[in-house]
Amino acid sequence: MRTTTNPVPQRPRRDDTIRMQRWLRTPAIPFAKAWWQRQAKQTRTGLAVAAVFALAGTLSLCASLGRPAGEADSAKPANAAALSQETSAPDAGKVWAATKAWQGSGAKETETFTVSGHWRVDWIFSPSSASAVFQVYIYSADGRQLMNLAANSQKGGSDTSFWAGPGTYFLKINSSGGDWKVGV
Repeated sequence: MRTTTNPVPQRPRRDDTIRMQRWLRTPAIPFAKAWWQRQAKQTRTGLAVAAVFALAGTLSLCASLGRPAGEADSAKPANAAALSQETSAPDAGKVWAATKAWQGSGAKETETFTVSGHWRVDWIFSPSSASAVFQVYIYSADGRQLMNLAANSQKGGSDTSFWAGPGTYFLKINSSGGDWKVGV
């Protein structure tokens, strides 16, 4: 049976493949540029900051996926957690013996030294200008890990820092403008 009163309109079939190919050939950059320019300055700034944080997070995640979980702990030297600063001398009546001593001006990386138990870093600094800085860093013997900061001064004078933890270490001494002397 056929009805002729209200026929359903038949549209000719379009080839969606051709339309998709034309759409893919249209560059997206002009559309994105036009959209970007329509945004307020605050919106553009916020989007740029969000993109930087998203990129940093993605890179951090990708970097952590390539490393096994136990590798971070095994990369630390055996004496990494052993060094700790003490607020005062552990034994008030103890007689200290100097293991090594260095003096100079400018930067210096000392040779390695081995200490046991409790030890200390003594320093004297005589600045030659008001902007002089003096710093002493303690590194593990392999040189890959900064253990602690033994001295950080912008004024002349002397001081002592006490440490607990046996091991083999070396010092990096930074001085900009002044003479210094350091002893372990």
